Formats: sequence, structure tokens, C-alpha cells
Amino acid sequence: MRPLSSRPILRHTPSMTDDAAPAPSALQRASDGRLGAGLSFFDPRLWREAATLQAAPAYAVIGVCIVGSILGVLHAMRGGPPWDWGLSAQALVEGRWYALISHMFEHAGHWHLFLNSTFLLGVTPVVMARFGVGPAGWLRFALLFLVSGLLGAGLYLALHLDSAVPMVGASGAICGVWGAASRIEPEGEIVPIRSEQVWAQVKAFAKMNLILFGLLFVLARIAGGPGGLAWEAHLGGFLFGLFAVPWLAPREFPSPGGRGGLSARTRSGRPCAKG
Repeated sequence: MRPLSSRPILRHTPSMTDDAAPAPSALQRASDGRLGAGLSFFDPRLWREAATLQAAPAYAVIGVCIVGSILGVLHAMRGGPPWDWGLSAQALVEGRWYALISHMFEHAGHWHLFLNSTFLLGVTPVVMARFGVGPAGWLRFALLFLVSGLLGAGLYLALHLDSAVPMVGASGAICGVWGAASRIEPEGEIVPIRSEQVWAQVKAFAKMNLILFGLLFVLARIAGGPGGLAWEAHLGGFLFGLFAVPWLAPREFPSPGGRGGLSARTRSGRPCAKG
């Protein structure tokens, strides 16, 4: 998945000169997709920095997915049937309504989980820096993640009413986080829907889905079985995040320290655009 990209906004102040621009902030690096600027994904320093960049909710989601995968393997080793966490119209007809949630935490293999995890780690800090990392921020993130996943699932089901092929993966919910991050500036302001920043992310979203759709279509045909990209879930989640973030974000900006209170700057002081 393509990481979120936005230009850091640097403002001149009396103490700033053109020859000595300040280093980009953590939020600016996160919104550029460079959590550990210059570090490899396999470098432990990136993971330590990510933990300080409001990425804890991403780690929590990844942890649940890993635990689910381990339980699935152990279940199969004991001779049990495969997990039926996948979502399809047939699953709902059979009464497996829990699949509306469980499908987000099951993945079609290790690479599927790896790719979703890396992208989630790239966009979560951008959103949490605006939501705050206290209990209220976690609640906002959970609402964004779960509702994005549910609406993505709803759009998928609406276009596959007779399908028995299960959909698995958190990418619909993750695309909701991406949609929300698309409207957050490095300084925390929420930009209008009709802005260059949002348009750039919409184009990146469309390009990514076209590439993945073509790739998975070819691989499914070579394998001779069902499968492919659930782009409908991606679209439903992305649109929810894009339009819902002005309502989910707190009225006041979280303090720079993250946990201790709120800054004095509010959206009433600096107008926040709503879709």
C-alpha cells in the first residue's frame, strides 16, 4: 500500500531564518510516511519511534490479528475446521453475524497481514496526533476503525448479494484511517474536501486499488480459483474516514505532550473545514 504523503508546512518566525530551517516534527515525518526518516522497516529504531508517535492503536490492532492467526493455526492443528471469520452474504444467511466484525481481524496469509500492518502503522500516527492519545483519542480511533470497516463491508455485501466467497482483512477499516489522515495537515488542521492535499490522496487511493486489482486478478486466474481485491470495502471505508474526521476530531487540539491536557488553540479560533 502506498504511504500517506503530504508536504510539511514550515512557517517563518522571527527566530527562523532561511539558512536554518527547523527539523520536521514527528507529525510531519509521520504524515510524510517517514516514521523513522531514513530507517529500514526492519530497523528496531523505527519501531521504537513509531511507539512514541501515537501508533499504539495500530500495534493493538496488529496484535489482535496476530493472536487470531495463531489461534487459527492451533485450531487447525487439532483437527478442527477452518475459522469461519470471513464475511459473505452466505455467512449472514447462515447466522454468522459476528463475521461483520471478525473478518477485519482475519487475513489471507502472512503477507496480507504484513502489508496491512505496515500501512496501518504509517497512517495511524497522523490521526492520533489530532485525536489525542488519551482514552478519548483511543475511543475516537476505535469508532473510526470499526465504522469504516462496517461501512466497507456493507458496500461489499450490497454488490455481492449472492456470493459465497468470504472477504477477510482489515484493509477496509485501514482505508477509513487513510481517508481521515488525508484531511489532516502536519499542524493538525483539517483541510476542506476540495483541497490539493485531499485530491492527491484520492488519486493515490485510486491508483493503489487499480494496481492491486489488476495484480490479484491475474494471480487468481493463474491459480484457477476465486479471489481478488475487495475494492468495495476499501472505497466504503475511505469515504467514511474522509467525511467523518471533522466530526470525530476533538474541538480542541491535543497538547504537544499528548496526554497532559489540551492546548489553548481550538477549532473555533482557527476554523476547521467540514465536508
